[in-house]
Amino acid sequence: MELKSHYALTELLAMGLHNVPSTIQGWHYKATKENWQFCEVACQGGKGGKRREYAPPPEIMQQIRELYKAHVMAHVPIPLPKLSETTPHKEALSGSTQKQRQQADAREAVLEAIDDLVAKHKSQNQPISREEAIITAITLAKSGEYEVLAKTMLMACDKRGGGGKLPDKRTIYRWFAKRETAESLMPKVPQKNMVAPTWFDVFYRFYNLPSQPSVALAFKMFEAQWRLQGGEMPSIHQARRLLSKMGVVKRERGRKGAKELKNILPHKVRDFWHLEPAEVYSADGHQVDWEVLNPLSGLPFRPEITTVMDVGTRKIVGWSVGFAESRFTVLEALSHSSLTAIPAIWYVDWGKGFENIMMTDETVGLMNRLGITMKHSIAYNAQAKGAIERSHQLFTHAAKMFATYIGKDMDGEAKRQMFLQTRKEIKLQGHIINSPVPTWDEFKGFIEQLIADYNAKPHRSLPKDGSLKRHLSPNEFWEMKLAEMSEPPIKVAEDEVAYLFRPQIVRTVERGKVKLFNNVYFSHDLTEFHGLEVIVGYDVQDAEFVWIFDDNQRFICKAEWHGNSTDYFPKSVREQAKDKRDETRLKRIEAQKDKVLAERKPVLLEHQSSVNLGGLVVDLAQAKRETEAVLLPRAEIKPEPKTVEVLDAEGWHLPNTEAGRWAEWSRLAALSEADLLREPERAQRWLVSYTRTPEFKVMNKQVA
Repeated sequence: MELKSHYALTELLAMGLHNVPSTIQGWHYKATKENWQFCEVACQGGKGGKRREYAPPPEIMQQIRELYKAHVMAHVPIPLPKLSETTPHKEALSGSTQKQRQQADAREAVLEAIDDLVAKHKSQNQPISREEAIITAITLAKSGEYEVLAKTMLMACDKRGGGGKLPDKRTIYRWFAKRETAESLMPKVPQKNMVAPTWFDVFYRFYNLPSQPSVALAFKMFEAQWRLQGGEMPSIHQARRLLSKMGVVKRERGRKGAKELKNILPHKVRDFWHLEPAEVYSADGHQVDWEVLNPLSGLPFRPEITTVMDVGTRKIVGWSVGFAESRFTVLEALSHSSLTAIPAIWYVDWGKGFENIMMTDETVGLMNRLGITMKHSIAYNAQAKGAIERSHQLFTHAAKMFATYIGKDMDGEAKRQMFLQTRKEIKLQGHIINSPVPTWDEFKGFIEQLIADYNAKPHRSLPKDGSLKRHLSPNEFWEMKLAEMSEPPIKVAEDEVAYLFRPQIVRTVERGKVKLFNNVYFSHDLTEFHGLEVIVGYDVQDAEFVWIFDDNQRFICKAEWHGNSTDYFPKSVREQAKDKRDETRLKRIEAQKDKVLAERKPVLLEHQSSVNLGGLVVDLAQAKRETEAVLLPRAEIKPEPKTVEVLDAEGWHLPNTEAGRWAEWSRLAALSEADLLREPERAQRWLVSYTRTPEFKVMNKQVA
């Protein structure tokens, strides 16, 4: 009996199936009435030497399958052992293929069948030897009646001898010997020689460079070196084939550094669903990819966004914007996030905005005052902070909504056109009027709405809600976890923000005064603390007052700015930092100016000792002495020296250096219209005329 898809009507009649016609005419009528599909196959007899074979319906095919199973089981001489369902050990699987493992299992099944045959005859008091059992099993398989045994033996054989043959007695004896010595029954497959030729090591030294040369370039460099050594020259295709056989990590190690190589190395995924709200906060800064108007200068620039994310719920709980990832920007972001909840762990990188005395000092540091534990990520391991790193994509995608987008995906021509438009408007008007550059307030409003939309949007890394049939949003997951907590996380009240988030520093009292950032603060309440160290809290934007505490953080007094400071008016820390930044920028501008002047300085005639004029050699030093001897007696009136600075009646003066004039123009351009009208009339005229000078063009390009 054979299991197939189409049967002749005579075959179906001979099967003796249930609930079917019992005559050939009945089968023919049933097949015609039910419109069975058929195909014509060659046969002996029939019309034209062909007969029809029909595809029975499913219920008849089910009976045929069961009949076939019964036929197979009835013709199996001995039950074969069930193959092991357990996964082999790693050592057994190492380097083996699925076909090798199937052959090993089939060999084990053949040996078990022979052992069972020996045991069966022994139980019937008709013992036979192993050799007789082997010959009997081979004979039964060759007879064609024991199809399962024959297929098992064929599967157990390897391809030696052409394949398709049953194993002989010696082969089966060899399998028994391997099993008795605990040797694997798995057939060995000839392995290809994977040893690289000697020339490949030389080629790989040119290919394995951090500059990541192409195969063609590396082979070109190798070719020149290999010819000098006199070796037989391989082809570039051989080099490509050998490279393709190398592991990806080994091939790229050396071409990529440790940071880039981690992108293709295995990694562990951190589980975060078990974290409670505010258990771990992660923060990082990101410079946006579109230009915004600077609130101080009114010029376009790219601000920095510092975001704080709750790792357990993926909710952005705080953010701030600034000119860079400075300690004050980070302080503002932490202050904002603590209004939602104070974190237990502050997980950040080693940037100066996070790792500084204002944050980490054991006495006055913000971490100690709030009871927060700071943890740093490993250098060159951004994957460990993948959640906060991926949140930067939120701003990267949003940047493409602005005309001032300057990312790598922006069309180069459109980017240059927008740049020229904004800089031309600054040159003519002094500030942006018509160009589509967002203002500072518009930028902050957009970021606030963008983060609110993110927190309300379903997040694919969060669990699904069965009733909603979607992933939860960060806000929903936060609220769900809050409901499961026995105690809600601690928040900072709004009236405590001013106290908790004022930076603090230790200073020594001297005659009722403390010195802080070139400013002096005085209070009579400090009289008895002369020579003692106190903790001084200060406001980064208002330098009029400081708040004094003892070493146990007990409030002593509020000290006022005193007139003994170095400035006529007190300077806040933020203003001093801005001054320092501006001075550094001016130094860079002066350095660029000196470099440009040095590059364009021509070779002066006076630097040469002599000159050849049509064959006449003139000694320049002697000519200079003769000229001075004639001109010096005539110098009766000495010219007055030029004034360094131009003063007017109202006290305004024009700086005498390029950097000074640029700084003065920047100051005037940043003034409001009302403040500009208070400046001298000459300064107002100069503000417009300076933009038409070549010096302004050079300085503007350098700063931009």
